[in-house]
Amino acid sequence: MESPPRSEIQPLPQSTPVKPTSSKVSTAWTPAQQRLQDELLELMAGELGEQTWQFPPDDIARMLSPKIINAVHSPGELQDPYPPLARYTCLIDDDRVGKALDAVSGPKPLQLDADTEKPNYKPVANFLNECVSSCKTVYSSLRHVKLSPFKLAMPWFPNLVFSTYDRPTGDMVAGAPALKPDIVAGGQPLKRNKKKKKKTVCYWSRGRQGWNGMEIAFAVEVKNNWKVLVKQAATYARAQISAIPLRAFSLVIGVNHSTNELRFLLYHRGGLTASRPIRIDTAHGVLQVQKVLFSIILWQTPQDAGLPSFTNGDNFLLPSSASHPDQVVQAVADQVLFHSLSVRGRGTLVVRAHPTTNSSRSSLQPARQLRRSARATRAAGAMPHTLPMAQGVEPVSIEPEVPEGALPDIVPRRYHALPLAHVTPHTVTGPGHASSATGDAALVLKGCWPTKQKRGLERTVYNDISGQFGVPRHRISFEVCREDGSAFSNAMFLPPPDGEWASYHWRSMTRSISEPDYRTLSVTATEDEGYSLERCTDAWDLSLCTLHCLLGWLNYMKIGNDNPGVLHRDISIGNLVKLVKPRACPSFTTRGVANLLKDVQDTPATDDLANALARSDPQRETAPHSLPGSQHTSSAAHSSGSVAVPAKRPSMSAHAGSTTKKARSGAPVSTKDSGESEHPGQTSAANFWGGLKTAAAHDAYLLPLVVAAERLESALAKLGVSTECQAVTIDADMSAFLGDYFTTSTHAGAVSGTPEFMSVFVRSAMEAKESYLQSPVDDLLSFWYTVLWATLFNPDALKDLNHPTLVNQVKKWRKAIAGTTEERESVVSYLAFGRIASSAHSVLLKVMAPLLVMWYTSLAELGEQFLLAFKGCTEPRQKLLVFYRFAYEGVAEYAELLHERRGTLQASSLAGHGGR
Repeated sequence: MESPPRSEIQPLPQSTPVKPTSSKVSTAWTPAQQRLQDELLELMAGELGEQTWQFPPDDIARMLSPKIINAVHSPGELQDPYPPLARYTCLIDDDRVGKALDAVSGPKPLQLDADTEKPNYKPVANFLNECVSSCKTVYSSLRHVKLSPFKLAMPWFPNLVFSTYDRPTGDMVAGAPALKPDIVAGGQPLKRNKKKKKKTVCYWSRGRQGWNGMEIAFAVEVKNNWKVLVKQAATYARAQISAIPLRAFSLVIGVNHSTNELRFLLYHRGGLTASRPIRIDTAHGVLQVQKVLFSIILWQTPQDAGLPSFTNGDNFLLPSSASHPDQVVQAVADQVLFHSLSVRGRGTLVVRAHPTTNSSRSSLQPARQLRRSARATRAAGAMPHTLPMAQGVEPVSIEPEVPEGALPDIVPRRYHALPLAHVTPHTVTGPGHASSATGDAALVLKGCWPTKQKRGLERTVYNDISGQFGVPRHRISFEVCREDGSAFSNAMFLPPPDGEWASYHWRSMTRSISEPDYRTLSVTATEDEGYSLERCTDAWDLSLCTLHCLLGWLNYMKIGNDNPGVLHRDISIGNLVKLVKPRACPSFTTRGVANLLKDVQDTPATDDLANALARSDPQRETAPHSLPGSQHTSSAAHSSGSVAVPAKRPSMSAHAGSTTKKARSGAPVSTKDSGESEHPGQTSAANFWGGLKTAAAHDAYLLPLVVAAERLESALAKLGVSTECQAVTIDADMSAFLGDYFTTSTHAGAVSGTPEFMSVFVRSAMEAKESYLQSPVDDLLSFWYTVLWATLFNPDALKDLNHPTLVNQVKKWRKAIAGTTEERESVVSYLAFGRIASSAHSVLLKVMAPLLVMWYTSLAELGEQFLLAFKGCTEPRQKLLVFYRFAYEGVAEYAELLHERRGTLQASSLAGHGGR
């Protein structure tokens, strides 16, 4: 299935543990702590799924070794997004390195206590330190040896030391128990302050100033069961990724004390790659461990350590434009908007960054400590694995406040202080001109690891619709390269594309097997900074921003375009963004449906009529630049184009009429010209739609779509939607192209999205791992759940609530909508039957509740009608037209609801602003 790894789409339960001290099983834990621990480990297992692979230790040493791709004789191979390990020259394979390793003596084989775990911590740490000591001797002996094309200088870990730990780290992943690694590797031995009776505290991100703190390079886990160990080690990898989100891999060393075996565990965005078990009670096993560790000692650059060269987490070197990818724009990040807390999957990181005009790369200074937005901070706590990018939420503090005695959250830290390197990407898409954004003009930078099937999807979608109403302005997209020009991907950790996957699969972890999950690091920059819809000022603001996002969602589909667009399939609170500053956009129009007449073959004059209708495109006129809610009508209602309309227009066919959306009153939607009872200025609209319906009259699928398009245009005209856009729908990396959605697409039947906002049908299919074809109605239901979320999490939802019962009720609802399907739907039921509008709840909640109830009822009816219409489809074209039709009808329904309730919504807005 195409749905994201479960840790990205399913939250941990939100029970608050009583100051947990370990992520390990302990009989001293409270039931709540134990439940969190068990569910966390199962979450890790579900995330990794069947993507667990194992290789001989020599291959792991090559994976970790500094390397350069062999592309001198085949430059075209540099274009390969997934270059296999065999294509690289690895420093660890140099004959002189091998001879030096063979010449040095290492530690003696280690016999562990098979029955008890803890007594093995110190012997394992000592064993690894002896291996490192031998490796450092080898490194020194090679410093003056020419190892072209490599050069040995200052190692990445000049002093790597393993120390027993077995106590809580100084920071933690929000919403999860604190981690308690058995052994930690860092840049110094752990010490104890005897006077203050304090031990060194280890951190995954940065330690607090003044504390005796140390950053963890990687951890070692000792267990007597590989399955349990792998899940526990995955929590350490997740912590490493939380501190450095864009890393290519996270290393954990696992030791099975019952079998005297050691494995190197590499967690990456495609899953887990492990070494085959190494017997550390044999001389041969000791040599294998030393060789892999020496590959780590050979690290000298950020790239060797798995870090991209274009950023250090604070500073970024970006291609200037699609036409000048070799030129560089420098940017400094000042705020983390979102980062995904997961091991496998897209691993999204979103930051706000400001371009700088300083042209000297060496002058890049560390950014001020990155601020985490209110949204990003709470997302990590309330939904640590679910939310995609939540762009531009207003920053409220430098660091999230930490209650006394509690552990701080792991936050993205500066990766290193070394110079950055710009490598011209193979493909840069976006507007041809260079960005003019400098100084305070912000860019929103998104880095993620899309799947092989989704590679290049988002940049393609954005390029086609950039800047349209409700859609972000695309600046650039590119795939990150290593300094040798090869792709920054996880392919070197996975079975080769021409190999037998089964021979590499770690069967003891899972019996099922599927194609390796190849991924590349991709970056997209947009120019629209915004806020979460949770930060809307009042009910009217939230309602209008939702409408603008719905129009953006329609623009993603490109209805009527020769090349159909995409179905978004991931509508969520993180992907609907209120702009900081409204911007002028091309006017939204539904008249592109006229282009669909080209597919109608009833009469020879069809093409001529389609061309005539196209010439009446309303975008030739400019709509007044006013905020939505004004008395101006939209440009779609002022089109000057006209077509000849027969004196007698045929009615819709019985089939079309039977499936046409009905109004809320239950009466059929009228097919008469929309201008017959509207303003005088809409005469051209009457001609346009009348002519179009005449031309489409004999097409049982096109005619209802035309009627829906006319309906939406009329509803937007009544609301006065202008060209000024207040909110956008973002994040297209889980969308699906509609052109082949019903035929050859790999998306058909594979669900996508974020469970908290999925329709019940999509979520049920995901949980049952069943095939399900997502529809526009599913996306519309996701909009509904998102608005519910934005309403409940808006600060005003608790405004002026003095009754503890009501306060607790809102807090329970917040928890429930982030929980299971049943918990979420219990909130929906209360909305429908709880009489919130007449309660003592906040003004925002009382005003939004009736709108949500009416909207939900209409979506339920819409869903039933969609199923009836879709069942009658026998061809992909018919299915596509039904998709288009119900997308328009769903948005038209919402717009009509807004118009109907505008007085109440606007009155609440005025009341909330003191009557101004």
